[in-house]
Amino acid sequence: MKKTFFLIPFITLLAACEVDFTPNAEWKNVPSIYCMLDQDDDTTWVRVQRCFLPEDNIYDYGQISDSSNYPQGSITVSLLAYENGSLKDSMAFSYAERDRDSGLFAHQAQPLYWCETRRRLKDNYSYVLSVRDAASGMLLASSDPVSLIRQAEETSLITKPTVNAFGGGFGFYDVATGGTANNCHIKWNRLENARRYQPIVRFYYSVDGDTLHVDLHGPSVTSRSSEVYYPRDLFLDELSNKLKDDPRSKRYIAHVDMYLTCCTEELSAYMSTVEPSAVAGQSNEVFCNINGGVGVVAARRTHLYKSMPSDSSIVDGKGLLYFLTNLGVGLY
Repeated sequence: MKKTFFLIPFITLLAACEVDFTPNAEWKNVPSIYCMLDQDDDTTWVRVQRCFLPEDNIYDYGQISDSSNYPQGSITVSLLAYENGSLKDSMAFSYAERDRDSGLFAHQAQPLYWCETRRRLKDNYSYVLSVRDAASGMLLASSDPVSLIRQAEETSLITKPTVNAFGGGFGFYDVATGGTANNCHIKWNRLENARRYQPIVRFYYSVDGDTLHVDLHGPSVTSRSSEVYYPRDLFLDELSNKLKDDPRSKRYIAHVDMYLTCCTEELSAYMSTVEPSAVAGQSNEVFCNINGGVGVVAARRTHLYKSMPSDSSIVDGKGLLYFLTNLGVGLY
């Protein structure tokens, strides 16, 4: 079931009133949980914090790590796998710490929970993440069941661009006529449970014999679509911005990897509701699928890709290499 919680901005009230008012309710143990499941990842990570509403300046409290972090050993985190309502697997997560960049909130080592899940996440299972109090075993929060994104092994993922009679692969041309075009047409087969897609072009080049790459993110679309057009000018501008800080000469490599990233409905809904409100004083309704807490547990795929040749034509006004060598960023 879909649930929401509200992010309510601080509002200063100027009114002539004698009534004392405090916005703070009695403290409750409310976990904040974020986790992305990807069956292609070696390790699954979970971020678990606790919500707090202090009496004084919220920024002062935010600098105190134990105001938002559970002490090590105080909670247990596990991922439960179900098939048709029957428990098939239980994965216990271990405690770890990662450094955090400085900012308004505490930036000491931050707690994370991890578990090696490669080859343990199954397409036909649904998953529930649970957080319990370590001392009492009491359930603090759990997610709604989440399904993984499925891909049929016999299905070709990316169906276009394709190698064709005109020298094909990734390039800006009309594959029907061999003429020039302003877009690259990227098309794929839909994946089960995927609700949002975004293609990524990994562009390769070499410097002094070393192969390097940059990633260029194409347009994001919902599951109603299975294709995008990557505008030529946008692609060239983004590539130029990524390469212009490196003054060295860069040799063109005539192939790219086409990645397709996608996510389930939970993450798509969360992403669509976390945009900042444009109206001052307006609360933001944020998607949540955590029972007893806030946050989101969802599934995604980030390792799906197809390697293909990229157009290396240098004919005046045609071919990808022609456009790249005119960027002024040392490509040849």
